[in-house]
Amino acid sequence: MIATGAFTVFALGLRHGADPDHLAAIDNMTRNSVQRRPFLSRFVGSLFAGGHAIMVLAIASLVGYLGARFSSHSQTIENAGTAISIVVLLFIAAVNLRQLALGQTDRVAGVKARMIPAALRNATSPWVALPVGLLFGFGFETSSQVAAYAVAFGADAGVGGALLVGSMFCAGMMCTDTLDSLFIHHLVTYRAGRLPHVMRVWIWSVTLFAIGVAAYEFAQLIGWRSPMPDIAVSGVLVGALLAVFAWIFLSMRSGGRAPAALEQVP
Repeated sequence: MIATGAFTVFALGLRHGADPDHLAAIDNMTRNSVQRRPFLSRFVGSLFAGGHAIMVLAIASLVGYLGARFSSHSQTIENAGTAISIVVLLFIAAVNLRQLALGQTDRVAGVKARMIPAALRNATSPWVALPVGLLFGFGFETSSQVAAYAVAFGADAGVGGALLVGSMFCAGMMCTDTLDSLFIHHLVTYRAGRLPHVMRVWIWSVTLFAIGVAAYEFAQLIGWRSPMPDIAVSGVLVGALLAVFAWIFLSMRSGGRAPAALEQVP
């Protein structure tokens, strides 16, 4: 049970790393730090995931400790998390659509990033991704994260089993978040004439991704059951994100790069 659940949760972690709010936060912190620490800014996503993992593992251990008492309520908690997730995703989509309508295509907009202190939001050090990731770990507003905890509830394997589930979730999240920051670093340091067009495609992609996931979650919330298991759905979502990455990379091949000074290791 634990081994199967841990593998499923790894896929949920991959999906969680593709959450539009993660993409927006990593986009913002990578942009802020690329001038000061051009090499380390490539790994803002890894640092963000590391901070996020601290809170995920803390909650997972609590779930493992209290799982026997709360397992009967796991579906209720998952439904509540899904409902909040839908609201957050639609708000992300609305904010980004407004930016596109106003011609503001400099970066992707998120929700949680606007709620953190300005000192963290505007910091230029890549290391700020650690506390920001930690703050993002609070709450139950991301359905994939809540689903991971639901697996821990159902496993009934104590703190050790819950930590294994949580660790697999964090490993999946680390993979996607690291890829996010590597991609966004490449995008940020791109200096060719196609940049405005490429940024519009990127913002549209995140917006449509948010709407699509919200629609899928709403359908499940009202009783529809997907013929595909969670692991397959997560694979489709991550695959769609990778396809966008690939398209943008290919479209940028003929373009220029940032000045050499940005490519130097600090």
